[in-house]
Order: sequence, then C-alpha cells, then structure tokens
Amino acid sequence: MPNYKVFQDNPDQARIKIYGNQNLAVNTDTSGNLGITSTGLAITPPVSGLSITSAGLAVTPPASGLSITSTGLAITPPASGLLITSTGLAVLASLGTSDVSEAPIANNSSTAGGPDTAYNVLALREWTLAVVNNSTAANAQALAKLQISPDDANWLDEVSYVTLSVGQVYGLVSSTFMKYARVYYAAVNSASAITLNVYFQAQT
Repeated sequence: MPNYKVFQDNPDQARIKIYGNQNLAVNTDTSGNLGITSTGLAITPPVSGLSITSAGLAVTPPASGLSITSTGLAITPPASGLLITSTGLAVLASLGTSDVSEAPIANNSSTAGGPDTAYNVLALREWTLAVVNNSTAANAQALAKLQISPDDANWLDEVSYVTLSVGQVYGLVSSTFMKYARVYYAAVNSASAITLNVYFQAQT
C-alpha cells in the first residue's frame, strides 16, 4: 500500500501523548510519574509511592493549605474548625489520666467535719472522688459527701452525707457542672476516731 510504513522512522511519533483542555501536555517528573500541582495543595509521595483508592475522593484544602508528606500528616484546620464525617471512619483519641492519692485523714474525731483538698475539674472529661474508711476501730463510722464550687470559696452540697463503715469504699460523682470539687467528711462518733483515704481519679 503506498505511503504506509510498517516501521516508524521516528519512534517518538508512535507514542500516545495526552493533553488537557488547555491544549497542554500532561506534566510528569523526570521519572515519568504524574506531577500534580495546585495553589495550596502539595503532595510529596514516599519512596514506595503514594496510593489513593476510593469510590470518590474529595479534598478541599483550607486557605493556608493542606500538606501531606512522607514524614507524616499535617492538617491546619480553617477558622471554623475541622469536621470529619464518613461511614466506616473511626477516629481514636488517646485519653490522658490523672490519679491522685491524698495523704490519709488519720485519727479524726470531729463530728462537725471538715473539707479535704479541692480539685479543679473544669477541663476534665470524667472524674470521681473515692473515699475509703480505713479506721482501725471496728465501730468507727465516717460521714462523707461531695461538695462543688464555681470559685473555690462558695461550696454547694452535691449530695447529702453517706455513712461508711470500716473497710467500706464509696465513689462520689457530681451531676452538676462546676469548676471545683472536694470531699467533706466527719466522724459519726467523737469517741471513735476515723481514718480516711481519699482518691481523685480522672480522664483528661
């Protein structure tokens, strides 16, 4: 057949070249990998390559830009905050804990009572004050209640007194949100001195 060549003199002309809608060839790096650039978006794949698979992937970077690098993921959320929603997406947060054991309230015989250490609980997710009656006398009963305060000066009884026999433990949890919390304690009988251990445990 006239003018038909089985072998192309210029092999470069036999390759398929891809152009975008601006009549410009698709950009690749020196290794032939596809180069993607956009204002505010930078993707640097690791040595083994970057693999993204999804039925539909949408990335909208914030005004300051979204940067994904092989050393980790850095996300700078917009001023309105970052919202992540997806079926099947699990976000696990590591919880910090606080565990404080106060020095024992030893040999206290006051029936009028007194307060223990006050704790600032404003930034805590969950917290509990536990009281253990470690008195040595068999009939040394103790009274304990939870008090809360907005200012560490004016205190409100969250619950009324609970009575603890020797060896008994009781957990005090508030149902009202205020900044400070403490245990208020007393002896049932002034002739039977009490010894109490107070524990403050929380998730931060």
